[in-house]
Amino acid sequence: MHGQSAWPFQVGERLTYNVSFTGITAGQASLEVVNDAEVDNYHQLHIRFIAKTTFPLSAIYAINDQIDTWLDSKYLYTRKLTKKIREGNYKKDLYTIIDYDQSIAITNGDTIIIDQFLHDSYSLFYFLRTIPLIIGETINFTAFDGKKITPFQIITKTKETINTMAGTFPCLVVKPFREGTTLLKNKGDMMIWFSDDKNRLPIQIRIKLKYGSMLLKLKDINL
Repeated sequence: MHGQSAWPFQVGERLTYNVSFTGITAGQASLEVVNDAEVDNYHQLHIRFIAKTTFPLSAIYAINDQIDTWLDSKYLYTRKLTKKIREGNYKKDLYTIIDYDQSIAITNGDTIIIDQFLHDSYSLFYFLRTIPLIIGETINFTAFDGKKITPFQIITKTKETINTMAGTFPCLVVKPFREGTTLLKNKGDMMIWFSDDKNRLPIQIRIKLKYGSMLLKLKDINL
């Protein structure tokens, strides 16, 4: 393991969330560090995000998303990404391999040239736990969602205390944005509340969807 002992997360960490959709309790989500294994001669950290709506909302607008991302175990940039998105009638399946040695990213057979390290949105839930977050400071990133490469910034906006079923946490509020606009995620944006402690847990996450926005609130911590 590449000097990861200093990291605030490890294989087996599983965070579960209650999901509310425009204010209505809607389902469950989880973020999990699945494993750290050697893939194609590189150590890769496998992260999985799952979000599902439950009845009665699922009868009206079913969400059943699974995103798997494989991050470089040392530097946490994205090496591989698979998405299985099911939101209402909207379906999308994506399989991306990023080959930094060849400077290419291949998604569902389409190839684009890359010239820097890329982060998918879901890698941010982990990468941002490993670096100092200072209120008012911005950090530059390059995002990749499987199709588009987007330069963007992350700003640590403020501190807020968040009450959850897992406890009460003072948090640092972090917002990705792009040159004055917001980072796209299904034509929306995202906000993350990280616990202001050594674990830097994503306590609350707001993700805008095609219709309305989804709020994930920590329910259970399995470290």
